[in-house]
Amino acid sequence: MQGIKRVVSTSTQWLKKSKYKAIGVALFVALCSIFALQSLAWEVSLNGEFVGLVRERQALAAAITAHTEQVREERGWDVGVSSHIAYVPKFSLSSDELATVKEEILPRLEFGKKAAVIVIDGMPVTALATRKEAEELLAEVKNAFTPTQPNAQLETVEFLQETEIIEEYRTIEEIHEPAAAKNVLLHGSERILTHTVKRGESFWTIAMRHQLGVSVLAAANPHIRPERLQIGATLNLTIQEPFLEVQTVTKVTFNQDVPFATTNVVDNTLWHWDRRVRTPGRPGTQEVVARVTAVNGEEVARDIVSRVQTAAPTAQVVARGTKLAPTMSTGAFLWPTTGRVTSAFGRRWDGFHEGVDIGAPTGTAIRAADSGIVSFSGWGGGYGNMVRIEHGDGYATVYAHASRLLVAVNDVVEKGQVIAHVGNTGRSFGPHLHFEIHRQGRPLDPLTFFR
Repeated sequence: MQGIKRVVSTSTQWLKKSKYKAIGVALFVALCSIFALQSLAWEVSLNGEFVGLVRERQALAAAITAHTEQVREERGWDVGVSSHIAYVPKFSLSSDELATVKEEILPRLEFGKKAAVIVIDGMPVTALATRKEAEELLAEVKNAFTPTQPNAQLETVEFLQETEIIEEYRTIEEIHEPAAAKNVLLHGSERILTHTVKRGESFWTIAMRHQLGVSVLAAANPHIRPERLQIGATLNLTIQEPFLEVQTVTKVTFNQDVPFATTNVVDNTLWHWDRRVRTPGRPGTQEVVARVTAVNGEEVARDIVSRVQTAAPTAQVVARGTKLAPTMSTGAFLWPTTGRVTSAFGRRWDGFHEGVDIGAPTGTAIRAADSGIVSFSGWGGGYGNMVRIEHGDGYATVYAHASRLLVAVNDVVEKGQVIAHVGNTGRSFGPHLHFEIHRQGRPLDPLTFFR
């Protein structure tokens, strides 16, 4: 009995396996039938736009060639298809009729002349009529940035971008004259926006009118100084980004000054405030060789190769006085001129006032407030004509805005001696004497000495 059950079980398993095999075979046959019904077709696009799906790619290509020959005969000169036609393989159950695709694509084809296309970093940039023109243009661009100075020795000149020339059919409008093509290579665009400067305009007003930053406008016009903008000048309104950059490496030789040193010597015959040049300094010279790297004519790096001194500098010798002024002061200061105080010592609207202003008519006598030695007599910038007197014991007096000076440096003056006349020189708003008293270089309020 058990033997019969085993036989029945084995038979059942065999039938199940046979059933699965049959299903698998049926599926395989069905799939083969589906693939058999499909065949290779070609998806055709014109300038990136889908046109149709054809089985006979060669037949369509032959039709395009025949149509091109017909156009060539009609126009009487060599033409070629300038449109971009792409074929992408694709399995499909159906396809378009060849005649339908031909009717769709042939009338839309664009034709052009064979041209030399300059390709930069894989991107077509501009086209010229012949390869010779393209080669000459690239050479011209290189030569335009090649230094011609007699002291410059060119080492290398090269394009920073990868360049090549290929031949393609292009429409007449796409083929440039050499000058226009050069402009495209160096400026990135054939059309450069410009602005002609008119009366009353500045860099700021022009930048605001065209919605540009002042720094952007300045960067686009490195050859023009904003503070010297001229009426009628032409400004570029956009920064040009060139397609092509020329890098040159040049060895340049030039002369350069070597600065002289200054040596100080002590001279006890000079007053301590006095300085005298005993021997004038003279710079030396050196021959410098530098390797200069430039991109489109703009220097980007400079390395010094060598320096050779051709003439040694001569040191400047300056005598510094150490002689102390004798104590000549009487211990009391004299009021230096007639008039009333118009501005006191101390802080005021324009800063700290280091003395007092005494209003008086032009020509009024100015007298030395005490005995001493004149350490300065001359033009004092904002102080105008001025005199400084050293009185010893750290005291000094200053007399400014004079119309006339009557003493010279190193003159010994007596208390009450006329040393100048009241005036209105320097930064002054009317005739007056600006009078200062210093102690150890510090300004003191003169009025405290006359109370």
